[in-house]
Amino acid sequence: MQKQAILTLTALVLLFSACVDNEKTASKAASAGLQLVADANPAWQYENLRLFPIVADAALVEGQQNLAGLKTLAESIKTQGFRITEQKQFGRSDDRTYNLLTVQNKSRDTVYILSGDVVTGGKQDRVIANDQIVMPATVRNMDVFCVEKGRWSANDTLASPSQQKLYAFSGYYSVASPKVRQAVQRTGSQEQVWAAVASVTEANGASSKTSTYAALETANDQKNLRDAYLRFFDGKLDQEPRVVGMVAVCGDEILGVDIFGHPDLFRREYASLLHGYVAEAAMAKCEKQANEYAVKTAFGKVAALADPQAKATETAGKFVLGTQWVHLFSK
Repeated sequence: MQKQAILTLTALVLLFSACVDNEKTASKAASAGLQLVADANPAWQYENLRLFPIVADAALVEGQQNLAGLKTLAESIKTQGFRITEQKQFGRSDDRTYNLLTVQNKSRDTVYILSGDVVTGGKQDRVIANDQIVMPATVRNMDVFCVEKGRWSANDTLASPSQQKLYAFSGYYSVASPKVRQAVQRTGSQEQVWAAVASVTEANGASSKTSTYAALETANDQKNLRDAYLRFFDGKLDQEPRVVGMVAVCGDEILGVDIFGHPDLFRREYASLLHGYVAEAAMAKCEKQANEYAVKTAFGKVAALADPQAKATETAGKFVLGTQWVHLFSK
């Protein structure tokens, strides 16, 4: 009897402690100008995928107005003067370089590249390793991982002969799925990235001779199913002018959290992010209901990084530009 009472008391203490921690993280998020919208709204759920919008207060939006002008990679890759190629070799070396690409920005735009962005073309499709800003009149290398295992030659039918000669990347695919992003951000292992790509493509029936992530574009029943998700959520959050991010949940599984420093930036990244989330949710057996406490906890851990003094952790990332945070995300 006494043992049972002790166990019950311990459970109550743990529950109280968890509630206090949740309140603290919610308080920190609110003080940073961020709030999770956890209302039951059928407009934000399709089948097993539920989106929880994250909104910014007016002061945060006004204070980070300059971030609204950042161009995304999806926009910039079509812009004259902006180009991504296989790494430029300076000197006589012609070694294969799998994990570096060269980005050249001759445009007037400041370009924001997101960890998880997938580019197609070159000698192998790649996924960008780290969030970064590419200023105008800049040429430099950036870290990437391969997401196409069986190719090392130009075969981009969309590229011009001059682009093929330079091994340029003429295509932008999407932001990769949570599994692939996690392999990139947590492990830093090419083998783990390939394993994640294989897991997602196989689940979606998207096989290809070169084992590329972009094989998800292959027409089949699974793609039709994913397209239904994408159509449902298309522009869904556009009616919320201060939405800066979302928590994506499949059943009771947290797929990820993404928060951006300005609503305009989030709206332009939204479709690409959603593509990655759907690639996993549409094929998953997530039948339980979202756990509100778990959702709030996941949000709180990421939103807490809005504090200028807070640092990234093993499971939550932060990208800043000067003194402003641009992107907070779960890993």
